[in-house]
Amino acid sequence: MAGEITLIARIRAAKGKADALEQVLKEMVEVVRREEPGCLAYRPHRSPTDPDLFIFYEQYKDAAAREFHSKGPHLVPYRERRQREGLQDGPPQIEVFIALTD
Repeated sequence: MAGEITLIARIRAAKGKADALEQVLKEMVEVVRREEPGCLAYRPHRSPTDPDLFIFYEQYKDAAAREFHSKGPHLVPYRERRQREGLQDGPPQIEVFIALTD
């Protein structure tokens, strides 16, 4: 639908932490699907040629839904865990796109 927001988030695992990061990302999916009715799609992917590289394909019905995702308290424990356990090599790289048509 026109106006929907799509995000592509690239996350690189810290050396030796890709499997642990994968588990945390999978756990996040269940929470997002349960807590965010404005999230239309939230799918993690792992590169078969670079197993330390993950991307998320995310789709939100509008800016408010995307904002809720970025600030929602339900994701704080997962973000803190990724940092505490040193699972990521730097912050995620996020690209935002706005749907032009339905």
